[in-house]
Formats: sequence, C-alpha cells, structure tokens
Amino acid sequence: MRKRKLSTLFSALAVLVMLLSACTPQQPAAGPAGEEAAPAAAVPAAETNASASEVLISPAGEFPVVSEPITIKAFLCPTSMVKDYKENEFTYWLEDLTGINLEFDIPPMSDAQQKLNLMLASGDLPDVIIGCGIRLDQLQILADQGLVVALDDYIAEYGTEFRQVFETFPQVKDLITLSDGKIYGLPHINDCYHCSMSQKMWLYQPWLDKLGLEVPTTTEEFYQVLKAFKEQDPNGNGKADEIPLSGTQRTNGGWRAQLDQFIMNSFVYNDGVTNNNAPSLILEDGTVKAAFTQPGWQEGLIYLNKLYSEGLIDPQIFTNDGNQLRQLGENPDIPILGATGAGWYGVFTQNGGPSGRWKEFTPIAPLEGPSGMRQTPHTPYQPTGGQANFVITKAAQNPLAAFRMADVFYGFDSTTRSVFGPEGEDWVRAGADDVSISGGKAQYTVLKVWSGEEHNRHWNQAAPTFRTNEYRLAQTYNPDDPLERWLYEWTRDLMEPYGTMDKAVPPMVFTEEQSKLFGELNTTVYSVVDEWFANFVIGNYDVNTEWDSYIEALNDSGLESFLGIYQEAYDAKYK
Repeated sequence: MRKRKLSTLFSALAVLVMLLSACTPQQPAAGPAGEEAAPAAAVPAAETNASASEVLISPAGEFPVVSEPITIKAFLCPTSMVKDYKENEFTYWLEDLTGINLEFDIPPMSDAQQKLNLMLASGDLPDVIIGCGIRLDQLQILADQGLVVALDDYIAEYGTEFRQVFETFPQVKDLITLSDGKIYGLPHINDCYHCSMSQKMWLYQPWLDKLGLEVPTTTEEFYQVLKAFKEQDPNGNGKADEIPLSGTQRTNGGWRAQLDQFIMNSFVYNDGVTNNNAPSLILEDGTVKAAFTQPGWQEGLIYLNKLYSEGLIDPQIFTNDGNQLRQLGENPDIPILGATGAGWYGVFTQNGGPSGRWKEFTPIAPLEGPSGMRQTPHTPYQPTGGQANFVITKAAQNPLAAFRMADVFYGFDSTTRSVFGPEGEDWVRAGADDVSISGGKAQYTVLKVWSGEEHNRHWNQAAPTFRTNEYRLAQTYNPDDPLERWLYEWTRDLMEPYGTMDKAVPPMVFTEEQSKLFGELNTTVYSVVDEWFANFVIGNYDVNTEWDSYIEALNDSGLESFLGIYQEAYDAKYK
C-alpha cells in the first residue's frame, strides 16, 4: 500500500478510542436513508474476528474509512486486459482513499468460477468476493449456510453512495433480496441501453449497395438477400467464397452471435438471455414456459433448415468460437462474411481496426415473420442481471470497513476511474460546451480507451459500478470513436419500436434443494435443446416428422420438473 497521511481528526479519535476501550462500541443500525450520519464506530476484535487492536471506522461518507490501515483479503474474478490488479492505478487510488490494503487472490479467467466454487466448498474464505457475478440462487445457498453477511443495516446506515441505486431503480431492492427478506450481495449496475435490446443482426452494407439490394424487413426478404450474397459474387473475385450468414456456438461464442437469437424472434418470443443460466424462457400470464417447445420454434427451425439446405448458413456455425467468427469478419484482402448476429460489431470485426470493416456492417430492425410477428426482447432486469458482484463473507475481520469500501464503488469518481482510468490522464470532467453521446450536455470526456491492450490503469469493470443509462450517455461524443452513439441510435431507431418487455422471465432465487435439482436438470435439458436444434437446422433430423420425438426427448430430460422449479420460485418471490 502507498504511504498515506491520515487526518489529524482520526489521530485524535484513535487516542479517544483507546481511552474508552472498555465502552461498548456503536454498531451499524437500520435507519431510513437521509438520516444524519452516525458517529464513528469502533469495531473490536470480538465482533470482527480481528486479532489486532480496535479499528475506528469513520462516519458515513467520510474518508479514510479506518483510523489505521487494515488489510482485507479479496477473491477477485478478473476481466481481460488488466495486467496486475495489485499494481493498478485504481487499486492505488482506492487504497489511498479508504486506508484499506487489498490482498488479492486472483485466479485465471478460465478457472475463476471453478476456483470460487472449490473455495466456498472448502470453507477457506476470503473477507470479500468481488466481480464474480454470483447468481442469486447461488447466493441463497451461501446465505442459508451462514457463509455470507447480511448487508441491510450497513446499507441503511452507511450506504451513502449505494442508496442512490434504490432511488434510481426501485425494482433493484426486490430483485436482490433473498427469501429471508435480507440482502447479502451488492450488484453491478450497468444500465446499458443497447444491451437491454442486444439481439441484433448485421449485414455487410457494401454488398447490399453493389447488388442494389434494400435492407430486408421480412424473413422472406432476408432469405433473398442471403441468396444474392451467395450467388451474385458481391466481393467480385470470381469465386464462390462468400459466407452469407455465420455465427458461433453457444459456449465460448460471441455475444448474441448464436443462430437462434435474432432470427427466432420472427416466429416466437426468444429472449436468448441467460437468467440463472436458462435462456429461451417465456413468462405469459404468470406462467413460465419454454420457447423451444412452442409451435413458433418449430416454424423457425423449418425456416433455418431452408437457409442451411441452400448453402446460406456457414456449415461451421455450430462449432465456431468467437475468434473464428472474427477471423471471418476480418478475412484478409477481401470480405467474405455477409451477415451475422451479434450484440455489437466488435464481436465479428476489430473495433477501430485498419481494415475498416467495423464501419461497413449495418444493423437491421427485427424481421417480420410469416405470421406478422416482429419483435425484440427488451429485458427490464438488465441493470443487475440478477447477480451479486460484491459479497462479504463470515470470515471478514472488519465487515463494516469492507462495506464502506464497497459503497465507494457506486460513486461517480470511483465508477469512472474503475472503468476508464485515472482522472486527468484517461478522462476529465467535461467542459461547458462539450456535447454528450445523446446530444445533451456532457459530464465527462474519455481521453484514452484501452481496447485490446494490457494495462494497469483500471479494473475493466471487475468492480461493481453505478452506470445508469444517463451516465453512459453523458460521455462526451467523440467522432473518432462513434461506437456508443451509434449503438444508442441504432437501438433507439431500429430495436425499441419493436421492444417486448412483458414476457421476460425475472432472475430467480432458488432454495438449496431447488438449486441442486436445477443444476442437474439445466444440463440435461439444454443439451437436448442444443443437440436437436443443430440437427434440425442441418437436416439430420426432419423438423416436420420428428418434432414429437424432440418433445418426448425434452420430457425425458426432466423439462416438466425444470419448468416446475422456475414456477415455484417465481410464485414464491413475485406472486
């Protein structure tokens, strides 16, 4: 930890605490937001598991958090591009501000969840868990086992920054409250407007222009466009090397690049969103249903099989990973990719790359299907994702200090620093005349975007943040980096007119018994869905004659029990 200068006030208070060490220290108490801050709290060894002398905790909103530097052990699930979280500019700033030294346990990205599970099972707990996206059903089990600390009193008394989350998104409090009525984890708030309607389809505009084609608005027009891409040599090299439509597998694939995501919404509501790791569910009149058993799903499969049988879909679409799709989009010398689903163009091209392909793909509005269905799922649960990104365990030596540190994350400065880097170097506060992404007055200007480069400037969204839609759109518009404005405008103009919100299944809180059974059934059910989906599209199975066999296979996999768990959890929390 860097050397810190603690305030003279804290020095005086520390002496006072030693003189009054026999007195009962104050503890955080529940109280309504907006009440006058409680006096500083001394947290003794008996209540914090600390082996050292008493630590004085500052009043809410005052810093540093502790009278003497302390160490908090943090298990952190890393994100890409960050070299070293310990030797990191954001870590330095956070430690200097709070007086809390962070001792990290950081597994490789690929092993993070497995190591977290092993650690929780062993009982060898850190003080806090950061950035791991613990699902609410998983958190419920940890709470039932007494492994995590309830945060309600801390929020009420010390949540100076965090309480604005509830004020801005009243639904969040209910979403993160577990079955006992308490809150055990703090969410990552990212109210990403374009992410809430992220199932997009992208076409290579130069090919449309060369062939004189209009942007398709129906599934039939989309078919004709793909057919033209295949047959009319739009890249002009005299070879039949064009790939009209590609995408990726579900696991290790690109964001929203799976074949079922965009297109199936022309036939049946298909959120494609992973709530409790269970995509493609529908909520209708309080009943949880599976999209992949509906007649519209069968109709969509017939359509996709037609595209595949005519060579309009990449034969590798069910095996491609994200890197392979990007190689198609960035094929050297000559473009070969005509269309793909994705949440943004960086999934299949290099954002800002020298080829310029990232500027040449255009998104399209949802397609109207044969029955007139035209929709895009618009999830109202996007800000939290039904996950906890900061959890305090029972092993925490100073849980109040840990919460005070967590509360910092939700402030403007902390959020901006943890996402973009140090103020004055990687971002500055906007000038009076700076225009935002949405066209209003800007609040901050990003000077450097660390895209694809390893660095120690920030945590790259590993920490919880508080990014409302207004915050995201308040960034100064940079014409040299138009991504966020483009995504905002495309989503507003193309997706939102067809947004469907009332069918989204909310994040669920399962009991320990439900969660165990859910985990088993989730694997078996979706293995059947994925296997039959691919074989129906490829034509190994006939959609018309073997649909009943598919439904039978789903029933044998435990689909009824799977949906029953969801229904019980939904009724318990939302009815």
